[in-house]
Amino acid sequence: MSNDIERLKAFHQVESFLDDETRLLLIKKLSLEDSNLENRLPGLRVEDEFALMLYFLNECKHIISLDETTSVLTHESYQSDYIIHFKNDKKIMIEVKSTAKNKYKISKSNFDKRMLFAKDMGLELYFALKIKGHWSLFSSDYLIEKDYKINYEDDLQNSILCETLNSQMLLIPKGLKAESIYSQNTSNGLMVQHVEYGELISYKLFFNDKLIIEVSPEEQNYLHTIFIIELWHDFMSANLISKTISKTETLVTETSKENFINYDFQYFMSTINHTINNGNNRYNSTSFLKYIATNKDIALTKEMLFMTLDELVALGVPVIKLDNKTE
Repeated sequence: MSNDIERLKAFHQVESFLDDETRLLLIKKLSLEDSNLENRLPGLRVEDEFALMLYFLNECKHIISLDETTSVLTHESYQSDYIIHFKNDKKIMIEVKSTAKNKYKISKSNFDKRMLFAKDMGLELYFALKIKGHWSLFSSDYLIEKDYKINYEDDLQNSILCETLNSQMLLIPKGLKAESIYSQNTSNGLMVQHVEYGELISYKLFFNDKLIIEVSPEEQNYLHTIFIIELWHDFMSANLISKTISKTETLVTETSKENFINYDFQYFMSTINHTINNGNNRYNSTSFLKYIATNKDIALTKEMLFMTLDELVALGVPVIKLDNKTE
C-alpha cells in the first residue's frame, strides 16, 4: 500500500471548510476510505492544539509553522514542527508528538538528525509531548539523559512546560456541585445546548452546599462564567445524575468528590470543544485554529480566565494556584 500521508495532510488542511457531503466526496476522491481517518486525524490536530495553547498563553512574538513536506527535497532536513520566538527574544525549535501509550520514544538516529537541523538553524530543540492526554515539554538534553524515552509516570513531574511557556497549574477543590435545568421547549434559554436534554434554562453552582452563583434568563450576571468553567464540568461529569422534572425539563446534577489539577490552557481548549460552528458541529483544534485566524476577538483570553477565577475565589470557591513543579 502506498504512503498516503500527503493526501491525508491535504485533507486535514481543508476538512474544516467542508459540509458532510463534500467531506465524504473528498475522502473518496483522495482514496482515503481505508486510511483509518478517525484515528489518524487526531494525531495531525495535536500540532494545531499546541499552536492554540501558545496563542492562549500569549508569550510568543512569532509562531512559525514548518511544513515538513519540503524536507524530502534535501537529505539532511529533519525539520521539526514549530519555531517559537518568545517576547523575551528567546528562540527555540519544537517537535510536537502525541501518544496514547505510557511512553514516548524516538530513535537515536531520528533524534540526531533533528538536532542537526536545529543546530544548523541556530536553535535549541525541545519536545512538546501529549502523553495519555497530558501535555509536557522537555529539552533535548533531557531526552539524551533519559536514553530518548519519556515515561509518563516518571518524567511528567520534570516537565518544563509551565516555566517555559508561562502556564499556570491550578487546583480545583472537591465539594463543587452544579445543578443545571434543561428544557426541550423554550425560546428564552441561556444559549447552552445539551444534545439530549435541550437548552439550559437555569444554572446553580455550589461549594460545600453554599450557593456561589445562579444564572437564569432573568439573571445573567454570571452567564460568562458558565462558558469559562466548562472544564470543571468535564471533570464533574464522572458524577452526573439526571432527573426528569416534566415532559420537557430535566435536572442534571454534577459533583466533584476529589480535588483535580489542571493547566490554565485547558480551559481554553475545553471552551473550543464545547463550541458549535455554523455547520452545527463542534469545533476541534484544527477547525477552530482556522476560524480564530480571522476572528481573534471571539476567543477566551488568559486575562478573562483569571478574572473569572479570581471572582469565584472571592465568592467562596478556594481555587489554588500551584507552584510549577507541583504534580
